[in-house]
Amino acid sequence: MLRTNLINHLLLATALIVTTGATQATEEALPKVDIQSVADFAILAKTAKNQKKLIMLEISASYCSYCITIEEELIKPMLRSGDYDNDVLIRKVDIDSYKNLSGFDGQPISGSKLAKMLNIKVTPTLIFLNSENQEVSKRIVGVNSLDYLGAYVDDAIKQGLTIIR
Repeated sequence: MLRTNLINHLLLATALIVTTGATQATEEALPKVDIQSVADFAILAKTAKNQKKLIMLEISASYCSYCITIEEELIKPMLRSGDYDNDVLIRKVDIDSYKNLSGFDGQPISGSKLAKMLNIKVTPTLIFLNSENQEVSKRIVGVNSLDYLGAYVDDAIKQGLTIIR
């Protein structure tokens, strides 16, 4: 009986080690991607116009755990897949960043002032803009359920592309 329990424990431990190793190997195999922060809205708008692309802008904060979740579970996989490269410029604005960016009018603006100007109340918020920096799809505010979030984003992208093209 003791020998059987020992064998079962060893088998369980081996299975856990193998499973953990496989999970780590899978995570390590994913290519690293970074979500590009907006530095200059005029350049971003010009790029969107020239390439006939939609701008998907994530408004986030460094202290926001939901922002990290949406980035890791949705935005980074979107970037890794390449499926959105021809249609969408995916960018990010951190509302608590110490760096100013060049706003819609070319003037320096902080992320927090930009968020206030865009009436952002919650992070994360995804907004979908045309090259004139106008919202063309319903914004996605917060994270209610990751199960449907991808579909909501795809719907917003389709709606935005219909308007800009």
